[in-house]
Amino acid sequence: MKKLFVLSALSLMASTSFAATVSGGSSNAYVKAAPSNMLAAGTAGIAMPTTVGGAADTSKVVSFAAGPIAQTNALITTPGSALAHISQYNPSTGATTIVSETWKNTVAYNTNVYAYRQISDPVPTFPQFGGEVIAKVSGAEVYFGEWAPRKTGTQPLNSTDLNLSSPDRAVWFVGENPTTSMPTLVNAKYNVVGINQYNPGSGTGVTSGVLTANYGSGSGTISGSVGSINFGGTTIASNGSFARSTQIQGQFYGANAEALAGIYVNGATKVAFGGAKQ
Repeated sequence: MKKLFVLSALSLMASTSFAATVSGGSSNAYVKAAPSNMLAAGTAGIAMPTTVGGAADTSKVVSFAAGPIAQTNALITTPGSALAHISQYNPSTGATTIVSETWKNTVAYNTNVYAYRQISDPVPTFPQFGGEVIAKVSGAEVYFGEWAPRKTGTQPLNSTDLNLSSPDRAVWFVGENPTTSMPTLVNAKYNVVGINQYNPGSGTGVTSGVLTANYGSGSGTISGSVGSINFGGTTIASNGSFARSTQIQGQFYGANAEALAGIYVNGATKVAFGGAKQ
């Protein structure tokens, strides 16, 4: 028997929380990295559309830690176990409806990957989370993943199809306490995971690798590979961001650049990645 988590509409209001600095990026207008204003204010989250086909609604940003991840952790204690269902209670209608299926797995470098498949409409003004994959860097409030709109029509239960082949799919990254002044790095190694059209049933869509960062005297570089993505030519800026042309965008996090996350976009190939310093 599958476990069921019920989230009331009233519980969506933001609770008191310290406001960390939050920054990140995404590959299109359907998702925007932002500090949360629902469930826990000022923590890492993303804005998604609140209407089908709409752009990201930054007035409704759900905290990852206090929202979907807390819901999944309450249902799934052992990563890799069977899926669970999340329901929402709507006091205006008095109805409780299953809105999502969820999964939790642990992949390379102790990275937890949470997946969600929207089955029905959430309570009014709540984000249309569609097919959502959230990966968390171990030991840091740094997240990366992907989003796609919910498939049209009546959705079945017990499916692993998150609609991640949609042309509207977005990849994104976001984290708390971004590095604003790069420290000196000498062959600093980062264990990094990539997410690309993740399947929560088979575990496919995950790659990994080691990146090497060097920074000093106002400039730096990243080298190495994650899966088939070679990071050669990626440059680090003094404010902790890094980039390579229009293909790679990312950010270091922590005062000592303890973690990093970003996205790779090259035509139809879109990968989110993140990891921590060895």
